[in-house]
This record gives sequence, structure tokens and C-alpha cells, in this order.
Amino acid sequence: MKEILFASFLVLSVTNTATAQQEKVNRFADITFGIGASQVSTAASYVYNWKLGKRKKLEAGFGLRYTGYFARNHYFKTAPAKLTSGKTGPAVFFTDDILPNIDSVLFPKAQVNALNLSVNFGYNLTKRFSLGLNIDVIGFSFGKKQNGVYYANNFATGIPVTAKPTGFNIFLVSDNDKGSLNSEFFAKYKWNDSWGIKLAFEFLFAEYTTSTAVQTTPGGDPNDRFRKKMAGGGIGVTYNFKNRHRF
Repeated sequence: MKEILFASFLVLSVTNTATAQQEKVNRFADITFGIGASQVSTAASYVYNWKLGKRKKLEAGFGLRYTGYFARNHYFKTAPAKLTSGKTGPAVFFTDDILPNIDSVLFPKAQVNALNLSVNFGYNLTKRFSLGLNIDVIGFSFGKKQNGVYYANNFATGIPVTAKPTGFNIFLVSDNDKGSLNSEFFAKYKWNDSWGIKLAFEFLFAEYTTSTAVQTTPGGDPNDRFRKKMAGGGIGVTYNFKNRHRF
């Protein structure tokens, strides 16, 4: 009899521990399609969030995201913050662009692939409905070389150039960023325990590096990095994984 009671107590303890562990973690994957002006994106993510607080409403964690960016006939503008704003750091948020330093490269076709680690935050309003945001922080990009035309800010003469996606991506705040990075504000609705739908506002940097430092600013600074900023809506599907624990 004692053995039976002890075994029952052990089973209940393990079950309660597993339930508690399941409540502490939210693992999910999603695929999102974004649309901007003559440009689109597709993103696939895996996210591991920890549930925080007494009521487990808050979530925070990390993820891995692939983003593909596709565009036609878009101008990519001078990227480095020290050229666009004349300074670096958070102050670039409040600084107007220095127009004589802003040159462009027109790409008839652009396609950038980025694989980045992301940070993720969420808030569960109900069991089914949640809000969240995420942002890429570090990773790398790849893609084919593209032919483009470089224009100084007066657009007087075009110069043929070749470029490829900037290889290293890192989040440093606004124009301080380097490479191609994606971020989202989203609302998600789960129609069952596994599947859901997501509506998002996406803000994406796509960046190319030209084969030579084709730009020289009026101050004599060379530049080979040019960036396109895409802001647009997105829609996606999500899949929540069931948490399984071994003892």
C-alpha cells in the first residue's frame, strides 16, 4: 500500500512539474509575406520565448529568421550613418539627412537573402490573441551580384556598377545598422492550440556593397554601401510546438 501511495505521489509530482514547465515556454515557427511599393519579402522564423511574470502574459526570447527581399527598379541610397547624418549613435534618430552626401544606385533587379538571430517580445491578451514585436540583431546575407547604375545626388550622369549583398549584418540602431535586417510589429490569433494567423507591420533594411567605393562625398569620404528601406504590411501563418519533457 505504501509503495502504491508513493508511486501515485511521484506520478502527480512529475505531471505537475511537466505542466509548469510547459507554461513557462512558448516555441513557435511562422512564415510571413510582406508587401511594399514594387517590392516584396518573405520570412521564415523559429522562436523560443520564455513566459514571464506571475500571470505569464509577457514573453521574451530569441529566434532564427531567414528573410528574402525582392524588388525591381529601386534606388538604394547611401547607407552609413556617419555620411547620412554626420554622426553615429542614437542621435541619428533626431538628425536630418545631409542631402549632398546622399547618392543612389538604381538596381533594375534586387534580391537579398538574410539569415539573422532575432530578439522577440510578446504579450498575451487572451489565450488566443497576442501582440508582439521582433527585430534582427546579427547575422549574414548572401545573393547574386547585380548590375546597377550609380547616380550622384544631382542625377546628372549614371555610372554602371556591380554590387552584392553586404555580407555581415548587425543591429546598431537606425542608420547605424549594417547589412540587411528585418523587424515586425504584429498581432496574432490562434484558432487552435497549434495553428494561428498573423498580421504584421514590417520594416526592413536591404543593403548592397558595390565592387568599388564608387561614391566620394563633398567632404572626401569614400562609400560603397547603399541601402533600401522597406515599410509595409504582412500576413503570415504560425505553428506552435507542444512542449515535451523527458525525465
